[in-house]
Amino acid sequence: MNISQEPNGELNAIIHLNIQESDYIGAVNKQLSDYRKKASIPGFRPGMVPMGMIKKKYGIAVLVDEVNKTVSNALNDYLVENKVSVLGNPLPNMEKTTQLDFDTQKDFDFFFDIGLAPEFSVELDKEFLKIPYYTVLIDEDEIDKAVEDVKVRFGTEEHPETAGETDGLQGHFFRINEEGKRTEGDEGKKLYLKIADIKNEETQKAAMGIKKGEMLFINPMADIQDETKVKVLLGLTAEESEGLNATYQFEIEEIIHPVDGELGEDLYKKVFPAKEIDSEEAFREALGEDIKKHFVRDTDQQFLADTAAALIEKLDIKLPDDFLKRSLLESNQGKITIEQIEEQYDSYARTFRWQLIEGKLMNSHPDQLVVHEEEVRGKIAAYFKSYGGSADLNPQIEGIIDQILSNKDEKQRLYTEILDGKFIEFFKNTITTLPEEVTKDKFFEIASQVK
Repeated sequence: MNISQEPNGELNAIIHLNIQESDYIGAVNKQLSDYRKKASIPGFRPGMVPMGMIKKKYGIAVLVDEVNKTVSNALNDYLVENKVSVLGNPLPNMEKTTQLDFDTQKDFDFFFDIGLAPEFSVELDKEFLKIPYYTVLIDEDEIDKAVEDVKVRFGTEEHPETAGETDGLQGHFFRINEEGKRTEGDEGKKLYLKIADIKNEETQKAAMGIKKGEMLFINPMADIQDETKVKVLLGLTAEESEGLNATYQFEIEEIIHPVDGELGEDLYKKVFPAKEIDSEEAFREALGEDIKKHFVRDTDQQFLADTAAALIEKLDIKLPDDFLKRSLLESNQGKITIEQIEEQYDSYARTFRWQLIEGKLMNSHPDQLVVHEEEVRGKIAAYFKSYGGSADLNPQIEGIIDQILSNKDEKQRLYTEILDGKFIEFFKNTITTLPEEVTKDKFFEIASQVK
């Protein structure tokens, strides 16, 4: 076997594989011998079928299969052994690869186009990049909303005999037919409905003043007028629509009147059990700090996105664009057109460039930017601990972790999440961050502009 590589323009090359009979004939003969042992042909005992008949029946198919395997393995081995950094997968060069005749040929020539990864370096320091790091300002309106939410979450319930505008109704929904009767065999659905969610004035008026044990006739879509809320109410998925516009008899079993919790030390302790809070002012301040923490993940991700975008622009890495477009088309056959690739290629190219930068930094800073299996397992274990689980992992939890990690998509998601966190900390310590305070609306506007 002979393998050679020749340049074909900037960041492109052609690999030529000359496959000779000696490279594949052993595997072909072994495969045919296996077929002979298993072949069942009338007139011949098992394993005694003449090899000529086996070759006639299976010879070409086995030859094609083994030659293709030989080519694939040789190509992969060549790229690894010669440390050829490629982008995408090698693609057949149909101009140079002539029509193959497996009936008469013994030697075969294959040609593949490859896209070469560009050479570049990344030397980061405090002067190389200066990236804003946003802190979201929490205004009084935001804290007011948080206070009201806490009062509701830690409130109590009363159960009056007659419903009012702010009350909820709990009971069973029974679908009724055109004659106004319940469907035979329907055991009903136990549901909870807020009177405030009813937008039809006539139905809302009927609900206000209703008593426990009475009936309310309701058409969810006509009366609530919000498909998402109706589907949640009826327990339907986003795709389901059965019963949205049906009429139901709602048998009221309980009237629930929510009573907001009162601000005071008891409530403050429930919300922040680890803090000593003795005034509404201190409570509001603690809520503001808590809300800020919820934005940290978002501001960290924005910082990472801004840093990646700045590196991509500053390094200006060249790519084998035509090859990559062709590779995208080949790997997504039937799912995307060349026109769509052309339209979306800038986005694809940014992804390619960022992956190259990521890889370069991970190679040069393995202690800081490599994710190990135990870190992924530790992240899952931390979820258990955060919900009150034992600090010591037991065989049962270890088994659950193994099950989670058997899902490749979930494992990749966790891996990416940990790696992103490492890059965020790495960039915070390596480049210059420019602290900038912004309102929530301004931050959302900035985040929406990330490409």
